[in-house]
Amino acid sequence: MTKTKKKLLYITDQQEYSEHGTIGPLFNGYLKEYYDVNIVYFTKFKNSFQAKGTDYVVPEQYKKEIACYMDSKGVDLSSYDYVFVRNKPDILKDILQSREKYGYKVGYRLSFPKKEEIYEAHKANNSNTIIDTVKNYFQKSSKKTLLSKCDIFMPTSKDMEDTFYADTGVRSFPLPAGLDPARITPHRQSDGDECHFIYVGTLDSLRQFEEVLVAFTKVNSNNWHLNISTLDSEYARFVIQKYPTINDKISIIKADNLNELFAQVDDCDVGIALLPNIPIYSTAIPAKVMDYYTCAIPTLMTDNAKNRTLFSEKDALFCNFDSDEIVAKLEKIIDMSQEEIAKMGHSGQEKLLAHKRNYKIMAKELYEELESL
Repeated sequence: MTKTKKKLLYITDQQEYSEHGTIGPLFNGYLKEYYDVNIVYFTKFKNSFQAKGTDYVVPEQYKKEIACYMDSKGVDLSSYDYVFVRNKPDILKDILQSREKYGYKVGYRLSFPKKEEIYEAHKANNSNTIIDTVKNYFQKSSKKTLLSKCDIFMPTSKDMEDTFYADTGVRSFPLPAGLDPARITPHRQSDGDECHFIYVGTLDSLRQFEEVLVAFTKVNSNNWHLNISTLDSEYARFVIQKYPTINDKISIIKADNLNELFAQVDDCDVGIALLPNIPIYSTAIPAKVMDYYTCAIPTLMTDNAKNRTLFSEKDALFCNFDSDEIVAKLEKIIDMSQEEIAKMGHSGQEKLLAHKRNYKIMAKELYEELESL
């Protein structure tokens, strides 16, 4: 007789149709071997509830009373053994308040401390007021209180938890960004003689990507091209126009889904994941690093303790977040042979797959952790 699987409801902070981080491969993929999983997405554009396969789509205006709303739509919350919430404390609060009524265990997934990022950005620009500081303190305290009531906390890394949410007393199971073994491809040399770099992600003041652009303006060689894959193409164009001497060496591209993103990465030789060495970025390895190694392209990353815990000189490229150091490293990379670059990319990919940075392994370990609650 087939044993009935337990049920897990994962309430994301994502809009309908989005493909994001661990949601697809881990929760909507490998974890389904162990649990019946339903994923909740939100929509700004519809006023009605929708069930699409194993996904639910909820109008955004109901997110703060999600338990009551889903109950009214015939979703039996008492049938779920686990309800997880991603990133949203207001949703978590509602789910915790309804726990006794429905009897599920509660998990909180924190992919990135966004409120802290905003606070750090203001701090970096010296625009924080005393009110901002007090507000940040109380927001953090409030989130810690909610966390302490959960059955399990899933931060992106233990370092992130220790830095921003220490002493909550909650059971912790870090879920870092990883590789989907079903999507990995071998390293493919880019077309032409130029060394093709790619940067995936946001260009904002806190990430200080202009430090990288300044470095490219100082590179002696002309034998390179930079692709920037970002959702905010308009802002990227605004940033790049400040550097007219390298304008023709940069392409701004956009990926509407993961297949497109990986095709863009696959067309390049080296990924860029340089970020300022501040706690918000130095407590977790950037998710974009996993996008690069999925296609076996080595990554230029900030030389910090966190990145060094996983990578070495054999499988990654390191430099301090400093314009002159970046210049020297870029010139060294441009001079590397395709064989050296490919070897480094494959080495990094193999290491990540063998470690716990493999979503298939992570799904099994998360299942074992949940079953021991």
